[in-house]
Amino acid sequence: MPQMAVTELNKKLKSKNYSSIYYFYGKDVMSVELYTKTLVKRLVSEDDAIYNFHKFNGKDIDLSEFAETIEALPMFAPYLCITVNDLNAEDLSTDDLNFMLKILKDVPETTVIIFYNTAIDICDGKKSPTIKNKKIVDCIAKIGDVCEFSIKTPIELSKQIVATVEKKGSSVSASNAAYIAELCLSDNMLISGEIEKLTSYAQGREITKDDIDSLVSRQVNSNAFDLSKAVVSFNKKKALLLLDELFYQRAEPIAVLSAISMSFMDLYRASLAVVRGIHPSDVVADFSYKANRKFAVDYAFRDCRKINIKHLRKCIKILADTDSALKSSKTDGRILLEKAIVQMVSEKD
Repeated sequence: MPQMAVTELNKKLKSKNYSSIYYFYGKDVMSVELYTKTLVKRLVSEDDAIYNFHKFNGKDIDLSEFAETIEALPMFAPYLCITVNDLNAEDLSTDDLNFMLKILKDVPETTVIIFYNTAIDICDGKKSPTIKNKKIVDCIAKIGDVCEFSIKTPIELSKQIVATVEKKGSSVSASNAAYIAELCLSDNMLISGEIEKLTSYAQGREITKDDIDSLVSRQVNSNAFDLSKAVVSFNKKKALLLLDELFYQRAEPIAVLSAISMSFMDLYRASLAVVRGIHPSDVVADFSYKANRKFAVDYAFRDCRKINIKHLRKCIKILADTDSALKSSKTDGRILLEKAIVQMVSEKD
């Protein structure tokens, strides 16, 4: 299943070297939507859209109508553009799937089709597309362009954030841009909203770390990471304040415990890896970390060297016991979590 890198896609679009079919998917939904909208604008002007732009919903697509639309000629324009949103091939019968594949193999030169997914996962939680979806992707890869938009790391996103902030009349350092991405867990939709907030506040000046700490809404996982650092540093006051902030975000106790436990497991895995001389990239691969959590492994490797591994084991045991209590006890979840934090901070060797 040959795919095109985003950088290569950019080059082709800039050179106006358009393909007959595109297939965009991936966890970075905002980029999927952005590239789809950008491509449509390049292919069809607003004045010509009423005749030359057609949209299909993949969930209830009429394949006969779709086939007829593909064969139509553009009116007073070079291209006829068709978009298909959220087509899950697993919902198609075998006959319909074969009909779809036949259609795609004979697209006129004046027609451009864009398949883009924003609300379905064609991989069904796995690394590769499911059987039927793979057939469509493989078919398109042979005659068009397939591009997966994966979630980027904070460092990879920093350049994009710096450029966006500058377009809005302010500035931000690369390190602070990466910090914004980290707090937003590399989610482009969240980042976009926070940039709007920060640039409006900065009013043309440089965005500082204090601005970011004051204005950017921390996600549960980023707060949980800081909380775990406070616990292993035996900073009870900070740990309890961060727990308060997590509940202020209206997070459910189970979700809070899950995020805290995840951070401790990051530290524990990193501690064991350091002892055995294992590289962070191997930990990422071995435990199938998602792209937006790779930075957590790097940070865990950085911080774990100062932590007693016996203390980490005790903390993980306390968290496991708390998980059992949350699921079986009628005691308020917040009280159980506060008790766990106090126990972990007090378990100093």
